[in-house]
Amino acid sequence: MQAIRQHSLDILTKSQKAAMKSEAQKAQIEAEKAHKDGVMKAAFAFINKEVSENLIRDIVEDFSRKGFASYNYYVDTDEFEEQLPGGVIELPDDLEKPTHWDRETKSQVPTKFTLNKALRTKSLRDYVQAILDEDFPGFSIRIFAEDFQNEEGNPAKFTVKLSNSAGKQKKGKGKGKGGKHSKGKGKGGITAGRSLEEFEAEQAKKQEALNK
Repeated sequence: MQAIRQHSLDILTKSQKAAMKSEAQKAQIEAEKAHKDGVMKAAFAFINKEVSENLIRDIVEDFSRKGFASYNYYVDTDEFEEQLPGGVIELPDDLEKPTHWDRETKSQVPTKFTLNKALRTKSLRDYVQAILDEDFPGFSIRIFAEDFQNEEGNPAKFTVKLSNSAGKQKKGKGKGKGGKHSKGKGKGGITAGRSLEEFEAEQAKKQEALNK
């Protein structure tokens, strides 16, 4: 019976060791994920600041001088090719570079940040809106990609719409910086007048109705 008891204790010990190993692996995975998230967060913070200070600020200041209730500005990222070859915004040397898994090479490769992608992120809009709330109370910003749900749209063109709750209505039709802009109607009835979040919310409601 003593031998049976010893064997039982050995099994229990092995089980405990396995549990400890599992917990250690779990902790390591969580630590690696937290580090990766921190690296990406720092990269986005830098990109948002760069785009905000070097592009959005001029637009906001021009809009503030106009005093209008709303105004559209048009950005063509192709026009920045000379300053940003390939549209790539380089991270500073003292900032750890984020990586992502590449299926073709089956390895981790550096993540490239471009002006085009930055203008499509909610992160940038939230970053700029936080600045507007503090420095320009009543101002709001929305950014629309011309090719969003519009196969004929130019992926390099964006509409930056600024609004001012205390502004005055402009007389006649004005053009923002960047010249003429074509909104275009895409599949699903999406135009430059709706954001990605609004479209997804509408689609979710439709899907929910179909599932009932």
